[in-house]
Amino acid sequence: MRAIPYRVPLRSTMNSALGAMSQSEYGLVRLETDDGLEGLGEISLIWHGDGASLCDLVNEVVGPAVVGFDLFDYSRIMAAVHASLKFGRHSLTAAAAVDMAVLDAQGKYLGQPVMNLLGGAAADRILLTMSLSIASPEEAVAEAHRYRESGFRVVKVKAGRDHDRTVATVKALNAEFGSDLGVRVDLNMACVTAKEALGTIRRLEEFGVLSVEQPLAPDDLAGLAFLRQHTVLPIMVDESVWGPVDAREVILAGAADIINIYVAESGGIRPAKLIADLAELNHIGVAIGSMPETGVGTAAAAHLGFSMPKLEHPSDVAGVLYHADDVVVSNLVFDGGYIYPPTAPGLGVAIDEEKLSAFAIRR
Repeated sequence: MRAIPYRVPLRSTMNSALGAMSQSEYGLVRLETDDGLEGLGEISLIWHGDGASLCDLVNEVVGPAVVGFDLFDYSRIMAAVHASLKFGRHSLTAAAAVDMAVLDAQGKYLGQPVMNLLGGAAADRILLTMSLSIASPEEAVAEAHRYRESGFRVVKVKAGRDHDRTVATVKALNAEFGSDLGVRVDLNMACVTAKEALGTIRRLEEFGVLSVEQPLAPDDLAGLAFLRQHTVLPIMVDESVWGPVDAREVILAGAADIINIYVAESGGIRPAKLIADLAELNHIGVAIGSMPETGVGTAAAAHLGFSMPKLEHPSDVAGVLYHADDVVVSNLVFDGGYIYPPTAPGLGVAIDEEKLSAFAIRR
């Protein structure tokens, strides 16, 4: 097992409450079996540095801990991974890459797509959403037109501390598109207090917003629960959930109507599926989030999404569409604002060696 850091440019700069992002620096995990199969995983991370910075951790700590296991000893492999990554939740993204690589290789060995290892496809397509960069209302409307003309039916408004601009942007989108375009709002922890958040959310209620994502800090579960009780708009959590344990705490606190699930933050496809199962048992909605990932990570999110029995909310299974290029080729099919089930064995991705060489970060 080895991890290779790489840098891929985005099609355009994305502005959010977390700052401006013009490229993704991630890690590609390559798992090789003794009979020549290769499994691929992606370390996708935009906090605590980036995914590329965790490649040394995989090469020096995680890889030596798992080399020698049988490919189908998934439970023992992941137990060894987590034993070697005891501290720092951001390292869950490295664990997720190993999970992806193992499942990818298993699927290739069996000649089955990964979603079939998780129970098979529960849907024939997934409704997608694309994010609008923080900009003026006029610029946001223009960007939304480009997505709508490409077939997308839902957009997400990225918001910051300027709540007046957020409300003005949603109002402008509503006036321009009406019911022809669904609108989500991602506050990205931009509100300091529940009272501040509630003031902004109340102003959004008249525009039929589909959900309001992570208005408060990740650990302010009491504040999130308060918001749920005082607005008709669904409250979605994102940064509050890194893995199944966080999901349990959010559910027990009554802090969310919807959980936005990330393969990377969950520690892998199987832990992400566990979060979805916990949410369904407790009548909490789910969506799938995006860093945004490149090809391997987007494929992993797709296999997760199609294996989930109840994915009713528009999801960000479109990370690859934000990027100008990639280090892999895939068989993912996007059309009319939807993604369709992958059919190739494993994750359905293959390395483009020339692109990987071109985008690899030289240390």
